[in-house]
Amino acid sequence: MSWRASGLLAGLLAANAVYAQAPEDPDAPEFAIVRMELRDSPNGYRIPDDSVFYPGEQVHVAFNLSGYRISEDYRMKVGYTIETSSPLGKPFAVAEGGEWDEEIAPQDEGWEPAAKYTATLPPHAPPGVYTIRIEATDELANVSAEQSLEVRVEGDAVETSEDLTIRNFEFTLTEGGTPLGDEPTIPRGQTLWASFYISGYLMTADNSYDVESSMKIIDQEGETMIEFPARGEKGSPFFPRVWLPGGFRLDLERSTRPGKYTILLEVNDKLGGTSFQAEESFRVK
Repeated sequence: MSWRASGLLAGLLAANAVYAQAPEDPDAPEFAIVRMELRDSPNGYRIPDDSVFYPGEQVHVAFNLSGYRISEDYRMKVGYTIETSSPLGKPFAVAEGGEWDEEIAPQDEGWEPAAKYTATLPPHAPPGVYTIRIEATDELANVSAEQSLEVRVEGDAVETSEDLTIRNFEFTLTEGGTPLGDEPTIPRGQTLWASFYISGYLMTADNSYDVESSMKIIDQEGETMIEFPARGEKGSPFFPRVWLPGGFRLDLERSTRPGKYTILLEVNDKLGGTSFQAEESFRVK
């Protein structure tokens, strides 16, 4: 016995045949992010993946997308997002993204969209491994791919604190020179440099901070020899600033009396309403 489809039923069958999803090609390439690499400039050459960067430098990344699906009307549609993370668990640069919604001619099959990304390391970035992560989506195939690249950063390793404090106070004879140790002895007429870090001040949700410091030098009789006016720094950077550098320079005249001199440092956290005082000494011979 045979059945004959009605005109309406035949039309429905034909429509279903047109809109039925074609089976996936087992030999089709997998959608992927390929050739993700570090560059020496936005349009420059590849550099080794283990290259070392320093705070304030730019990191240039390039990559391609491959294996995307092409529709029956010869179109492709893929997009991507780029995010960063730091050893602090926070992004160190603003996220970016992009999309390609293109017609693909037969001669263009195999084209791999290329993208570039540049991130600037914060000038106060702590040392450690930073990460740049890319997630791409093929909207026609409804599949995603992701890949990460590690960026090695060297910089000042400053121990942070929950309470306002001064860290790593050092005397040197030149700016950035070799530390002189505890209570150094300096000849008259010599220039004395000092450096330190401030940590433990309050930061709000938008990374705002407001810190002020002042200093005076006391001679061996307890009299104030020099007093520096208060100086402050405030801001709300994208990347949290967990420490602030400080320092000063003293030009000791030849007429400076020999003896012990004491430096009194005071730091005020204007947002947190706390203060901290530190005392350091040096001798003049």
